[in-house]
Amino acid sequence: MTEEETKDEKQEKNDESKNQVEDTKSEQKEKKIKFTFKCQQCNKCCLERGPIPITFWDLELWAKNGVVANFLPYLDIYVRPDGVMDLVLKPLSPPKKSESSDKEGFSFEEVPIEELLNEKCPLFNKDGNKCLVYENRPLSCRTYPLDFDGKNFTIVDVDCPGIGQEGMTKEELKEMRETAKTMYAELTRMRINLPVLNQIINQKVMIDLMRKNMEVMSNLSEEDRAKIDEILQKGTQKKEGNVAN
Repeated sequence: MTEEETKDEKQEKNDESKNQVEDTKSEQKEKKIKFTFKCQQCNKCCLERGPIPITFWDLELWAKNGVVANFLPYLDIYVRPDGVMDLVLKPLSPPKKSESSDKEGFSFEEVPIEELLNEKCPLFNKDGNKCLVYENRPLSCRTYPLDFDGKNFTIVDVDCPGIGQEGMTKEELKEMRETAKTMYAELTRMRINLPVLNQIINQKVMIDLMRKNMEVMSNLSEEDRAKIDEILQKGTQKKEGNVAN
């Protein structure tokens, strides 16, 4: 065998080995990103979802369809443990044992959102087993359980029974991925703007409150003003006494 033939043989083996490595990587990549999903309508994501993040996309959709009023009683601002501020659909608090059943689901109860992380969506009808606003459901619900973090797709609920189910078309997969990307972009936009909007609104509320208080004070009689001053002085003296003790 000539030296030239030996070189050609070695090159051929190297090329074959390289192709095998590339094929293996391609197979591994395909297995890694393979995702199939078919909703089984178990409604677990509605019954145990906790706070659902809301985006400008959702607000614009509701305004366009004239259904904002349906969502307003359940909207709240949630400051997460990492300091990020989210606008959310706040779950209804479970009824207390001492409360009558007619108080169940009162959406303005002062219950910390941290205690409602596993409660049902406020717009899911448990008796009828259906979403009351399905056509106007939030973007987060449309992409569940697929998530996108700006770089990679992840599954937020690995126990969802719809994961791995056959029947998902390429078009449906593409649409779900695009929805997840939209959710990421819209949630980022909301998290950037919400703290600024919240500060502006709070400032406006405080100014209006101060203006109303000044109007009330200006309409009080001298006798009423004297009574208020007396009450304030007693409160100040009591506070100073507690500090001294």
